[in-house]
Amino acid sequence: MIEFTVGSLTKRTSLLGALRHNGISATMRRKIKHNGICKINDIPATWRDFVVQGDKVNVDLPITQFFDPEPMDLDIVYEDDYLLLINKPHGLLMHPTSGHAEGTLANGIIYYYQQTKQHCAFHPMHRLDRNTSGIVMLAKQPQIQYAFSRKHLFYNRFYLAITSGYFPSSQATVHFPISRSPESIVKRIISKDGKPAWSDFKRIAANTEYSLILVTLHTGRTHQIRVHCSNLGYPLLGDDLYGGSKERINRQALHAYCVQFTHPVTGKIINIISPVPADMQKLIREAGWENMVKTTLGGITNAISDN
Repeated sequence: MIEFTVGSLTKRTSLLGALRHNGISATMRRKIKHNGICKINDIPATWRDFVVQGDKVNVDLPITQFFDPEPMDLDIVYEDDYLLLINKPHGLLMHPTSGHAEGTLANGIIYYYQQTKQHCAFHPMHRLDRNTSGIVMLAKQPQIQYAFSRKHLFYNRFYLAITSGYFPSSQATVHFPISRSPESIVKRIISKDGKPAWSDFKRIAANTEYSLILVTLHTGRTHQIRVHCSNLGYPLLGDDLYGGSKERINRQALHAYCVQFTHPVTGKIINIISPVPADMQKLIREAGWENMVKTTLGGITNAISDN
């Protein structure tokens, strides 16, 4: 369901033009044109009908996703009429695959929407690997997802990673392009022919065995942090796909710690933090970093919020 009130117009405008003016992408407008059920002030309309300021527009578009709804204990950390943020545990797939059709986050989200009578589909703003924990942000409507790129809204993601060895630099910026490995459908590699990938690293604590790093993502390539860390020579603990040891932790030590963004409707800055998961906390505790990490993350969080 797409709903909005027509604002000020400088010329005669059709419903299709009003959709474009309100941030509906060209792809979505084509779907509405061919399959949408449109109303202006609760009266059935076509995309050719004209609108005036103050008209209330409703568009129903059949949901084409076919995720079976499944009850799931979702850790909802933020929700409003436009966005839903979930704290995803490691081990949970984002959406069904050919070999795993059930028990994914998408199945649980669709069930939640049905139970709460929300006419929404699964629109993740970003994706996390199965064994990466932390915050996932979902747009409840496609135009909200589109608004982030159309309006060039502030949108930052911060990850906590535990790498192998003593990470030598207190700060580092990496611009290594990433592409799919020709030898694997899963693995990614650094390649001059790959897509641009930009990660910023800040060392929080380190010893000779492993290091705790805060990573800021500026792009969202598949396995980006994992590939960049491995290429630097400091693979994530637990990430055996990219050279990390599973002796200390049984999954890649990577957690989507913080998401900060400008709300596409209200314009407010939203800052959401996910607590460090127990398996990564254990590594921090064993290294004796609890107080240092608490102080450093608190300062970083405040700095993020003040920006």
